[in-house]
Order: sequence, then C-alpha cells, then structure tokens
Amino acid sequence: MQIKNIIFDMDGVLHRGKTPIPGAAKTLAELRKRGFRIFFLTNNGEHPREFFVERLRGVGFEAHLDEMYSSSYGTARYISENFPGKRTFTFSRGMQKELEKNSITIDNSNKAEVVVASLDVHLSYEKLVAAFQAIIGGAIFLASNEDASYPVENGVLKPGAGAITAALEKSTGRKPTIIGKPQPYLLDIIIKEHKLDKAETLMVGDRLETDILMAKQEGLKSCFVLSGVSKREDIEKYGLNPSFVLGSVAELPETLFPK
Repeated sequence: MQIKNIIFDMDGVLHRGKTPIPGAAKTLAELRKRGFRIFFLTNNGEHPREFFVERLRGVGFEAHLDEMYSSSYGTARYISENFPGKRTFTFSRGMQKELEKNSITIDNSNKAEVVVASLDVHLSYEKLVAAFQAIIGGAIFLASNEDASYPVENGVLKPGAGAITAALEKSTGRKPTIIGKPQPYLLDIIIKEHKLDKAETLMVGDRLETDILMAKQEGLKSCFVLSGVSKREDIEKYGLNPSFVLGSVAELPETLFPK
C-alpha cells in the first residue's frame, strides 16, 4: 500500500543537538510539497512540546504544534487520563511545565503520589533520594522512556533518561510504566487523532530498539537511518528487518521516488 504519512523521530534523525542533519530540512519540505502528512515523535521528555516545535523551526524546518508528540506530552496525557488529581514528582523543569499545562499538581518531595523519571541534565542525588523514597512509599512509577543515551554534535553520545530510570528501578526493585517508544501509547494517539492508516504510515528513526521495534510491532513500515545511535551491524543483533536502511533522511526522497 502507498505511503501517505511519515512519522519522524528527532534526535539523531533530523538533528544532533542544535545542529541539523545535512539535507534533512530540504527533505521534509519536499515531502510536504508532494502531499505527505508529516508528524514528529520524540522520546525526549526534558521539555514541553512547544520547545521542540521552536527547536525545529530554529534550524530551518517547518513544524506545527499539532504535528509534535513528545514523551513529556504523552506523560501529561497519561497522568490526566489515569491518575487525575494525584500529586506528581518530576525531574526536569521542562517536564514540569508540560504537566502543569495539563493541571497536574507538582510535588517534588518524597510524599508524591506519582513519580515520573525523565531526562534531567541538572540531576542531583537529592532528587534521586526524594524520588526513591516516594516510590518505595507506594507512589506510582512512570518513565518517559528507557533510552540509554542520546546523540549530540560531533558524534558524541550522552546518558539518556534510561540511566535515571535504571537507577530508580534498581534501587527500588520496581519497574515503571513506560510512556515513550517502543511502547505504542503516543503512536496510538497520533493514529487516532489524525485518523491515519498504519499500513500507509512510515516511521523514520535512528534507534532499532525503540523506533524500528515499535514500527514492527504496530504494523508500520520503517526507515532506519544511520545518522544517530544504532549502527548497521545492530540490525542482526535486534533481529529486525527495516523496510529501508539509509545513511540519513536526506536519502529518503530518492528512495521513495526513484528516477
């Protein structure tokens, strides 16, 4: 069936840190011109989704709020739907802003009723202690994602939200509910809100264990790009078979529209 919708991961796919992947903005502009519906799905939970829209616009991409889905947004939706009124502990200020927009009460103490583990570049041991104590005291344990690392400029990787999640999981003996990829919660929101057909949808990502695995499990076509975290040799390791394997998204138009 023909591809009509394309969902892009962001870090390692469209940009690394503040630097756009060469040719990525031009690729998305051409896809929009050809009539494709474009969406963005990032596991990054450090900021509210308005931040991600502005980040893309700032490096030359067209992006709109109703196209943007982040794990911070998903976490706010999940808490509002499942645990309304519960006081919530969160690590980063950006995640806190997203939760507050959805009228979720913030309680960054060991008395919180919900704990959300997410990326926090200003992580302190005191925050870990408070979150740990809340969880062993019975708080609901959520995590924006389990990404072990994320890519920035010059091929450098940094520890991701998964490092914080793993510390809490190990110390408390509790496993969190994961909001981001490869779990389908955010994908299901996109499909439902925009009335998409999964068979007509392509997921473009740089992580086999999240982006490509989710696509396989949910019946989407997949495009694995080598500009981010996972490597070509990892394909066999994870036992996945992406629909396309490209150096970067700059190669996507010629792949979809061969001359």
